Amino acid sequence: MRQTLDKREAAKMHQLALWPDKDMGVPNELSRSALFAAIDDKCPRKTFDNAIIPSQAGFDITYTGHQLDQGHIDIFEGIMHFARGVHEGNLVRFSRHRLLKLIGRSTGGNEHKWLLSRLNHLTATSVCINQGDKRVFWGSLLPRGATDNETGEYIVEISRDLAKLFGRGFTRVEWEQRYQLKRSPLAQWLQLYYSSHAQPMPVSVSWLHEVTGSGTQELRKFRQSLRAALRKLEAIAAITGWSIDPKSDLVHVMRTPSQAQARYLANRDEKTRV
Repeated sequence: MRQTLDKREAAKMHQLALWPDKDMGVPNELSRSALFAAIDDKCPRKTFDNAIIPSQAGFDITYTGHQLDQGHIDIFEGIMHFARGVHEGNLVRFSRHRLLKLIGRSTGGNEHKWLLSRLNHLTATSVCINQGDKRVFWGSLLPRGATDNETGEYIVEISRDLAKLFGRGFTRVEWEQRYQLKRSPLAQWLQLYYSSHAQPMPVSVSWLHEVTGSGTQELRKFRQSLRAALRKLEAIAAITGWSIDPKSDLVHVMRTPSQAQARYLANRDEKTRV
C-alpha cells in the first residue's frame, strides 16, 4: 500500500492555485512565523545557520540564509501571483518593472538594485518545514531562475515543493490593504498573520514579540508599537477590533472572515452539532 501511494504521488502533477487579482496567496506556514520578520530597512541583519525560526504551534521551521523581511515576502508573493495556475516545473516570466509596480514600489534604478539583491537573498535560502515527524518542505524559496540585465526580464521555475506547499493551505491577503501599510513592517506582518485565521485566538504580547521577529528588544516598547500597528489594521478594515487585556497581556483581535473561511467555520460548526 505504501508503494502504491508513493507511485500515485510521484505521478501526480501539482500546480499553484488560482486566486483573484486583488489578493495575494500566502502559504500559512510563512504567514505564521518569523521567517519574514517585522523589521525595517535600518535594522541590522542576521545570518542564520540551521536556526529554529519561531512559529505557531503545529509546525517547525529551520532556516539557513540572510534574514528576510516583509519586503522579501512581497517579492516572493508577487512572483507567486504571476505564477497562479502554473504547473510544477514550468517557468514564470515577468519584468522587474511589472513586479515592482505590483508590490507598490517605484521603478527607478535604485529599486532595480534593491529587487535584484533581495531576489539573491531568496534564492540563497534553505527552508525546512516539518509537521511532527513529517517534512512538508525543504529547499530554496526560489530554487532556479534567470535574468536579462538589458531588458530587465526575469524567469523563475516553479518547483514541485513550492506548488505542494501552497496545496497544503494558503491565505488570500488583500494587496490594497498591504499598500496602505507600507513602511509599517509590524502592521504588515500582523496583516498576514491575522488574515490566515478565521477566528483569531488570543495570544500574548510576548509570544507576538517572538514570532514577529521584531527588532525591538524591550517588550514595553514592542507593546507600544503593537498598539500602533493594530490601530493601523483597524483603520484600513483589516480587522474590526482589538484589545490587550491589562492583567493577562493577551491580545484579542476580531475580524470578518473571508467567504472561504466563513464556509470553513460553518462546516466545522455543523460537524460539531452532529
